[in-house]
Amino acid sequence: MDTDNPIEPQPVENNFERVRNEIDYTRKIQPLLCAGKKRKGNDELTYPLCVTVDKMTGYIYIVDCLNDCVKVFDSTARYIFKFGDNRGEGKMSRPRSLVICRSRILITHQHHILNYNLDGEYISRIGKQGKEELEFNYPKGIAINESNDDIYICDSDNNRVQILSKDFQFKSLLGSFTLPRNVELSKDYIYVLDASNPCIHLFNHNHILQKSVISFGQGNQVINPRTFFIDNSNNILIADYSSYFISIFNPVFQSIHHIPVSEQPTALTVDNHDRIIVVCNHALNCLQIF
Repeated sequence: MDTDNPIEPQPVENNFERVRNEIDYTRKIQPLLCAGKKRKGNDELTYPLCVTVDKMTGYIYIVDCLNDCVKVFDSTARYIFKFGDNRGEGKMSRPRSLVICRSRILITHQHHILNYNLDGEYISRIGKQGKEELEFNYPKGIAINESNDDIYICDSDNNRVQILSKDFQFKSLLGSFTLPRNVELSKDYIYVLDASNPCIHLFNHNHILQKSVISFGQGNQVINPRTFFIDNSNNILIADYSSYFISIFNPVFQSIHHIPVSEQPTALTVDNHDRIIVVCNHALNCLQIF
């Protein structure tokens, strides 16, 4: 596609295949568990920006941005360990996002991608600052194509998504955007949150734009989408930073439910037990599980 001109968002049409909502989100009203008070202690969080669950262990991995590390909790929100080198090439400074792929953890940080193993041991550093292939300018969201392990990276200040192979070789670009913040993949689509509009662009896996969604359900518009998650039924869960809500939509972007949270939600995911895991900014309980 043409990467020289920014994408023009278009209203969504309800022509996607309808997928049955297998999780009754309407029953989720108040958190089951809360943890992670705002401090600098091991079990505390300061401006968490990403939350991911290891499907094998159920461990919850949280990018603790202002503490320059990743903190790991078990499924009961009990602190387990943290990692992030204090010096050298593996040093974290304001990490932004994280994805788990088999035996490795990939973290976006400044102008690089950091590669760790599941025990939190630093392996390698990918990329440098710039605008060419394998160069980044404040990358944010990161996702994995589980069918081939391709890596999708929101190269935010370069207004594009870079796609790398599983061995960190450049493959292609997806763009151009104005401020891509988050990317998620389903079986059928690649979803990219363009934060400056804001809107969510849907591409097929041939990287052809299908739709751009700028209205998230009639009468239920999202004000400030900070990030989003696609569940196994292709429902879309959006962290609405300005309204203190988690907004949930079906695959054709019809509103299902809104869940109030204590403060501005910055990231969310769904675990193997269909629990919504949310991290918030400036909250007494930064980690909330519904």
